[in-house]
Amino acid sequence: MNYENLFSTVGIIRISVGVIFALFILCFVAIIIEETFFGGRRRRRAEKQARERESTAIPAPQNSDTPHHQ
Repeated sequence: MNYENLFSTVGIIRISVGVIFALFILCFVAIIIEETFFGGRRRRRAEKQARERESTAIPAPQNSDTPHHQ
């Protein structure tokens, strides 16, 4: 293996690591933007409260191992 091949392989690895790092930073920035500008936490809290209200409106059937006398 000569120096040209070694440097080209190292160059490809450095470029690959750089691209992966750039994608990581891009995803991190996208998460920050979603949480701050699009109300991520408030939206999830509102969805959770809506689910809780729906679950209390119609009670789920309760199953038990004891037989019920009619």
